[in-house]
Order: sequence, then structure tokens, then C-alpha cells
Amino acid sequence: MSDSIRTFVAVKVAVLPELLAVLTSLAAMRWPVVAVPPDKLHVTLKFLGETPFEMCDTIQRQIAQAVSGQPPIPLRVESLGAFPTTARPSVVWAGLADAEPLAAIAKRLETLLEPLGFARESRPFHPHLTLARIKGRPPRELFDLLRHHAETRFGTFEVRSVEFIRSDRQRDGAHYSTLASCALG
Repeated sequence: MSDSIRTFVAVKVAVLPELLAVLTSLAAMRWPVVAVPPDKLHVTLKFLGETPFEMCDTIQRQIAQAVSGQPPIPLRVESLGAFPTTARPSVVWAGLADAEPLAAIAKRLETLLEPLGFARESRPFHPHLTLARIKGRPPRELFDLLRHHAETRFGTFEVRSVEFIRSDRQRDGAHYSTLASCALG
């Protein structure tokens, strides 16, 4: 039995009706488009990877410190895009507006978790919601969907907590369980 678990720090996202319609369209495309199930929608603030069990309490305290004094954050979900580009998508995402406070939390997490052995990210933090991963040649409908929703405003949600999440890989995909929830405000 392993003495470590796979973890990350994230904000869970309630599914907005307009966004659910996009997720449903992505799921209907089937392979090679692998849509994120609505109950697993989140914004990753820091991927930790393999994490020793004995560090979990310390990590939870660092997350609490990173969100300390931060009031709830209203975020707008708007526009669809793709990494690396919409012409060659491997990930479909929805953008987040007014996310500066979320970026500040991610930056504090980098600073607080680095001394624990978690390396800083090599790329700057770009807050987004991953909606699907593309595992092969995308269908034409995907390009139509990206074009149609390039400037769509999907709605607003409020971030009230940051979660420390365990990810267990299974045959049917990753299963997430919350190890700790650190409230904002």
C-alpha cells in the first residue's frame, strides 16, 4: 500500500445552465472528445501530484493561510477557447473574468507550498474551466461549437471556498474526494 495520494487544490464550480448545454454538446460528440462530467467541474489552483499522507494536515493549514481574509469571489464564465489553439485543440475551456483574486490565491499557494517540496509552476496561472480533452482528430462540430461560443457569456458564480482534493485514477476516470474545504471570508 502506498503512503502517498494524488492531490490538487481547486475551486469547485456549480454548473450554470448555459454551460451545461455546452457540456452536453461536448459529451454527445463522443470519442475523441472526452467531456468533463458536470459534477467534476473545477478550477485548479495548484496541482500537487503525489503527496505524502503525513503532509496533508500541513498542506491544509497552508491553504487556509492562502485564503485567509479573502472575501467570496464573484466570477463570470465567458467565452470558449482551446489549448494550444482553436485550430489544433487538445483542451476545450471556458474563460473566467474578474479572476484576479483567484490568481492572487494561486500565487500565495505557490509561495506557501514551495517550501514543502511542491515546485512552482513553470507557466503563469490562467484561470479557466476545463470542459473537455481531445484525444485525437476533432470532429467538425467541435470547431462549430468553439466558433459559436467564442464570446458567449455563460453566467456568474461565487467562489466561497478552496478545496484540497484527492484524485484517485480508476478505469472510468478520476474520482475526486475533498480532504479539506477552506472557507473564504
